[in-house]
Amino acid sequence: MSYPNPEILVSPQWLSENIDNPNLVIVDCPWAADAYSKAHIPGSVCRPGHCYIKSADSDGNMSIFLQNESEFEKLCAELGIGSDSTVVAYDEWGSIFATRLWWMLRYYGHANAKILDGGWQGWVDRGYPVSYKKPAASDSTDFKATANKQLLVELDEFKQSYNHDDWQILDVRSEDEFHGRAAHGNKRAGHVPGAIHLEWNRFLNNSADSEAVKNFKPAEEIQALLDSAGIDKNKTVATHCQAAVRATFGAFILELMGYPPAKVYDGSMAEWANLDDTPLE
Repeated sequence: MSYPNPEILVSPQWLSENIDNPNLVIVDCPWAADAYSKAHIPGSVCRPGHCYIKSADSDGNMSIFLQNESEFEKLCAELGIGSDSTVVAYDEWGSIFATRLWWMLRYYGHANAKILDGGWQGWVDRGYPVSYKKPAASDSTDFKATANKQLLVELDEFKQSYNHDDWQILDVRSEDEFHGRAAHGNKRAGHVPGAIHLEWNRFLNNSADSEAVKNFKPAEEIQALLDSAGIDKNKTVATHCQAAVRATFGAFILELMGYPPAKVYDGSMAEWANLDDTPLE
């Protein structure tokens, strides 16, 4: 069995063979602030700011919600992402920060974003070269963000729909978070009633050559996980986690496997578990 939508996941070999394509923009999406300066894939640019890619609140602090159109256009311009660019995102953390950028690009209408299978560790493990130089700044400013609201669910819609028969809530957090043993600073802990739990990292394998390399599982294994959890292609699936980062990984998995586009609850538990009128079990 092959992935139904294989074009959104690329191998280190594919990237090596296409690395000199002038239309290619490789984006390092690190968790550690200094990771890019230590070493990165040649020609890659580093996503500026926090890896969650959130909007600023009225005090200039990071909010729990995604960047707006103008903020995201500015980010893309800094990265050199144009409307016709092929974007390959990677990170050193199982691809969850890379999928956050992938999903943001998709949400705002960019048609050609991909994830590097195995991420930074996969590239290094296969012996491909690394760089310590920051590439020259690009002048690409032609990408105009147009939000696709079908890919997002906000609080009011989530409240109204989470328990509908034609909706499924996919919670990709850890076991401890799901069962209320880890609150992550929220006022309350637990899970949305009726939510399906399938932790994001279950879709990854250790590489045969290195435990540090996290590759996506083969299609048949991913499909078996989705089938076992009861994920239904005929229902609307909304993914969530704590901050809607791992949730985008869940949305990526569903896209890779040919499911209808999932909705990401961008407020996730950072919003839901800090309100007094939202149910938790």
